[in-house]
Amino acid sequence: MATNAGGMRAVRYGVTRHQVLGLEAVLATGEVIRTGGRFVKATSGYDLTQLLVGSEGTLAVVTEVTARLYPRPAHSAMVLVPFGTLDEVAAAVPEIVRSGANPLILEYLDMMAMSATTGDAGLDLGVPDDVRERALAYLVVVLESDRADRLDEDVAAVAELALGLGALDAYVLPPHSAAALLEAREQAFFVAKRHGAHDIVDVVVPRASIPGYLETVSGLAAEHGALVAGTGHAGDGNVHLSVFQPDAERLAAVMRGIFEAGRELGGAVSAEHGIGTEKRRYFLELEDPVKIELMRRIKQAFDPHGILNPGVLL
Repeated sequence: MATNAGGMRAVRYGVTRHQVLGLEAVLATGEVIRTGGRFVKATSGYDLTQLLVGSEGTLAVVTEVTARLYPRPAHSAMVLVPFGTLDEVAAAVPEIVRSGANPLILEYLDMMAMSATTGDAGLDLGVPDDVRERALAYLVVVLESDRADRLDEDVAAVAELALGLGALDAYVLPPHSAAALLEAREQAFFVAKRHGAHDIVDVVVPRASIPGYLETVSGLAAEHGALVAGTGHAGDGNVHLSVFQPDAERLAAVMRGIFEAGRELGGAVSAEHGIGTEKRRYFLELEDPVKIELMRRIKQAFDPHGILNPGVLL
């Protein structure tokens, strides 16, 4: 709640703020407030619930959350789609979203990220060597349905659509392999750290801007002598990048360039991890100063003595 966390399923269900209906929170004064409630719409003053979502513990201590729940469909399937280029992956994403299949998960992994993720988990997904050698990126599509026959139709439609958009092939993974790949993908952050990543970012850009953004990032990596591997929630434009550059000065330069390029495309520094302390300098440099000053005044109103998560965000 504090970071407005997202994740792989946001393409269908949205992020945390879409699920939070109400809160109990303790203010810096010790006063307890309740916001929202067990209802889905209200127009009664400022929306304090949504103000607190994503505030990273700097405005109040949240002690209770009223959340929206959904029934889990009975049937699911994963389609793994290798592509020869990232541009083809990015072009396929909006077509799959528009197809009516309503994917639960729509992820991309570049060649390096897929190799590290599957290698670390000891996964063999059954992709033939000749396809794996040509694949520079993979799209992972998870579909769900209450009806098995409808799920089969959606899987076939997504596979056919992907092949028509230039995919090298399409594989419906057996349930155990699908579960193992999702679990490994969830651990991608820690895999990157174990492989020596010096920083990890979660920039978000408009979905259609992903190819241009990744091309810019590739240029920045070459300019600053860095290695950058990527995965992402392609369905909502959230790009995760693992940056390898041991020199602190050059690392700071490539990081600033990565964030600045995302902002110039109409995106944001962080989609779901939050700002914290590590990204604060870039956030404060690149964000509209008028908005930063407004945030400071909000912080002062909630926490006049600066005792709530001091040093985070602002």
